[in-house]
Amino acid sequence: MRAGNTIVLGAGTTLGGGAPVFPDAIRAGNLLLLSGRAAVDPATGAPRGDSFVAQAQAVLDDVKAVLAEAGSSLDDVLRVECWLTDPAHFGAWNEIFVERFSEPRPVRTTTISGLPLPGLLIELQITAAVSS
Repeated sequence: MRAGNTIVLGAGTTLGGGAPVFPDAIRAGNLLLLSGRAAVDPATGAPRGDSFVAQAQAVLDDVKAVLAEAGSSLDDVLRVECWLTDPAHFGAWNEIFVERFSEPRPVRTTTISGLPLPGLLIELQITAAVSS
């Protein structure tokens, strides 16, 4: 679907309703902007995984799939914005980040805050490059 000079990608996020509230990603030129991604089961709306590591791996797998659909990859990620609900997870997030993103790694911001769905431990927002 096209919206102006952008391309809307993915089935979108329903937030438990019928119609998508926002898209998975929008491509504008060679820039790909992903909506916030969290380890949420789309069928139940429940978090996928009880541990931080399980949720972090699940959300990165989800990010990887959205990037692939758009013709991009984790190697093309330019910026990662991360929200953690517990500062104790910061060290584990650093380890997972280093494992999943190759050098030169993307720029990153990590914020500690609450998330809208109970049980969520991490949410990511990704900006990536995509070939024309």
